[in-house]
Amino acid sequence: MRIRELPYMAKRDVCKLLEINGCFHELGSVHMQFEDCFLQNILLRCKDSNTCPTEKLLNEWDTYGHTVLELFIVLNRMKQYKIMKLLKPYIDAKYHYLIKEVPTPPNVLSEKILNAPPQIPVISRDDNITTPQQNNLQKLKSPGLKANGASDVSSVMESAGAIPQIPYEELQKSTNNWDQANILGKGGFGMVFKGIWKCTQVAIKRIEKKEDSPESSYQQIVQSNTELHCLNAYRHDNILPLYGYSIGGPQPCLVYQFMSGGSLEDRLRVHDPSRVLPWPTRLTIATGTARGLQFLHTIRDKPLIHGDIKAANILLDQNDMPRIGDFGLAREGPASEYVKVTRIHGTRPYLPDEFMKYRKFSTKVDTYSFGVVLFELATGASAYSTKREHKFLRDHVVKCEEGRILELKDPRAPGGESYYRKIVNIGRGCVHSNAKNRPEMVNVLLMLEREN
Repeated sequence: MRIRELPYMAKRDVCKLLEINGCFHELGSVHMQFEDCFLQNILLRCKDSNTCPTEKLLNEWDTYGHTVLELFIVLNRMKQYKIMKLLKPYIDAKYHYLIKEVPTPPNVLSEKILNAPPQIPVISRDDNITTPQQNNLQKLKSPGLKANGASDVSSVMESAGAIPQIPYEELQKSTNNWDQANILGKGGFGMVFKGIWKCTQVAIKRIEKKEDSPESSYQQIVQSNTELHCLNAYRHDNILPLYGYSIGGPQPCLVYQFMSGGSLEDRLRVHDPSRVLPWPTRLTIATGTARGLQFLHTIRDKPLIHGDIKAANILLDQNDMPRIGDFGLAREGPASEYVKVTRIHGTRPYLPDEFMKYRKFSTKVDTYSFGVVLFELATGASAYSTKREHKFLRDHVVKCEEGRILELKDPRAPGGESYYRKIVNIGRGCVHSNAKNRPEMVNVLLMLEREN
């Protein structure tokens, strides 16, 4: 159930108790991760309009897709057990154990609220389904990070669904005790290893704690849980399959299908002529990626916005068919227009100005990022380079004179002028400076599928 679906009286009583207990700043800053200036703005606006700031705070949190279950878990971490009782009728019984019985100072208004007749719960088809937000407050439990008890484990189970949990020892064995020779890549999250698990070649992302930055470690775990949820909830031929996860060992791990073709970024930079992508394959990769993105944007009432589309996150199988990976920054977006976000994440050369400057988040962010990927496919150039007059590839292509546009074509791939022009022209529409003038991904897919 979404927060906005709470009955009015129940929501009002929850807000009253939060106000009485002075929870506004802890709730908004520590647990919802809003910035202080944002919270101060809420307080000022509510003071002028004589409205409840906590109710406004909950409404703002709801715009990011958060649920009553998430609020229930947050209240558990805040030890606000009496307020949790107000939400009990709207929470699955398996989470009721989180309400602890502890003595608290009597409060006349609190007792009045708690003794009031319970509200009739409103159950929706999305009841207790955790949405894939960047600000998701749940984290994977591991000995290297402080966990908040059974609620953390249950949140992982909720995200994982039918995805199997794999003993850490099995993954350690599958990689020959994390042999350095099996490393496929490194990133801010840790390392990716190649392994053989259940007689199947897999890629294992091992998330490693950052000793010098507890906050970064927390974000790593939050992003991993978000990815776990997304890859469980959104299955498609052009989305990277997740085989399993592990939360019992020294580091949490995610286990994926091994993509022998490597990342699109690596394939566009290869020096071996035999591995250079031919033009029909480049169009196929673009089309498959667009198909996966439009699926994420349209399969449910609200779109799932990937938020970090780039060549490095598009992986190729043995037949060079694309799979979209790395859903750690994915967030549910608005059904139309845009929503304002409190934090900006992603890779700068792939992000539009309305997101970077004004934090306007919509499906058009993915469209823009995809347009930059199209330019990479067409030119073979990096999304950012200090060696060019225009460092961002988007500007490098868009500002090129029409009569010289063929000069930007990837010289390593012969022929294919019609493919090149088609990819560039569609890319131009995707990176339009005005988000309203960019096509939705379903229309991008249709343009890519049209005959040359």
